[in-house]
Amino acid sequence: MHLSQNVPVFFGRFLSNEGKGLDLVHHAGLVRVGGTQHKKLVLRELSAEPYESSKINSQELLLCRKCGADVVDSSYLFTKISPGSKKPKQENIFGKKNVTVQSLVNPFGIKFEIVTAEKARCENVGPRQSAESWFPGYTWRICVCPHCGQHLGWTFETTNEDDLPVKNEDATSFHGIILSNILGENFTDSLIMMPTTYQM
Repeated sequence: MHLSQNVPVFFGRFLSNEGKGLDLVHHAGLVRVGGTQHKKLVLRELSAEPYESSKINSQELLLCRKCGADVVDSSYLFTKISPGSKKPKQENIFGKKNVTVQSLVNPFGIKFEIVTAEKARCENVGPRQSAESWFPGYTWRICVCPHCGQHLGWTFETTNEDDLPVKNEDATSFHGIILSNILGENFTDSLIMMPTTYQM
């Protein structure tokens, strides 16, 4: 079986029936349960093609691609268009229809595809920055996974809550999450299949 080296394989989300995490012995394709018992997993072929969930209009957790921590609930995804976005597109991803995906470029010429979320479980790093904000009237800070420190995106906050430069119906803060740094829970569930003789 050939696995694409371009797609990270994630297993940290799967738990034993006692609620203990499974440790992956990655190179051997084995999972260690509780440190003693080994179970062989059958991997599905991975591809670089985007995964579209067949469960549209359902709630899905979005996970850090590096460590698998829950970072966003798909029910918090919403549309906030940046004036710098070139041709935002609507995609059916993460169990939702018409999720807005925007391509934005930073001052260094690095392109990011992001989705916006009202809430996210990420830690803000550094002071608020107002220069080069993709969303006028908002400052930005890098936000990272609270578990592993992976860069997940940015937190955008209004510049001054007393003198709001944004419309009243707009959020006072939100997150721009980098699409390539997260995985949908349903996608990770599709990566492995446990043989029926080993199912708990």
